[in-house]
Amino acid sequence: MKPQHLALMLLICTIWGFNFVASKIAVTQFPPVFFTGLRFLGVGLLMLPWLKWQPGQMRLVIPAALLMGTLHFTLMFNGIALADDVAVVAVVIQLGVPISTLMAWGMLGERVRWKRGLGIALAFLGTMVISFDPKVMGYHTAILFCIGSVLAMSFGQILVRRIRDVGTFEMQAWVGLVSAPSLLMISFLAESGQTASMLSAEWEHWAMIVYAVLGVSLVGHGGAYFLLRRYPVSIVNPGFTLAPILGILSGIVFLDERLSERVVIGSAMTLIGVLIVTLREAKVAEARGARPGEAALAPASEKAAGE
Repeated sequence: MKPQHLALMLLICTIWGFNFVASKIAVTQFPPVFFTGLRFLGVGLLMLPWLKWQPGQMRLVIPAALLMGTLHFTLMFNGIALADDVAVVAVVIQLGVPISTLMAWGMLGERVRWKRGLGIALAFLGTMVISFDPKVMGYHTAILFCIGSVLAMSFGQILVRRIRDVGTFEMQAWVGLVSAPSLLMISFLAESGQTASMLSAEWEHWAMIVYAVLGVSLVGHGGAYFLLRRYPVSIVNPGFTLAPILGILSGIVFLDERLSERVVIGSAMTLIGVLIVTLREAKVAEARGARPGEAALAPASEKAAGE
């Protein structure tokens, strides 16, 4: 990888990693689902030039958008709001990698050999170690929300794998269009204080929304797509596993989080397991000649950072 492209990958991972902190700051001011709706409203407007009707594919595109946008982010940002440590969320969200692999094996008949099986087992075992930490047990509901969010994302990705001839940006446009109104509707039905949160919001709260739209979606996803069009999946996707590590460090630096020894050990186990699965997934994708847009649609380490 050329030095400038390696620098772009590090920038993307940094953006995605800090997004855990940015999201935590935002949901302390805005109701979680309302914040997510505002974010996707921005994403939808940003991606309007790529919004195209997809003949014969909309029966898959709409449900996939609802799963990967509305349901995934409703659960995830509620989890972030309830959790005391964004570092724990950054790790638990990575279970989406082994979960999606298991779903592809069960629903699509994809083969899972022993190396990926080992990575899956290690990832889940690491999460169990984290979950039994006394502090983490105080916000188990947040962990359940996060696990539910990765299940929704994984189901959405199974649908995406069946979609043909729909590019990454076109899919992102539909995710934004479908998610924004549905999230705002859910917020006004289930949450309160939306107007008050906007009136009392400081510049840094609005900056977090702009960061999510322009940084995470435009630079992050656009940069990932750029790299995946130029380099094999086996080179690019494993590099994205740096994002949750930077997410953990961001929580420590910016939110003054203190991680117990159990959480550190469990996090290491989970992330090593995720890396094993990601490396094997990348090699399989490269071997079968994955389409450029297909790989960029939801990079392994970016599932928590947001599409």
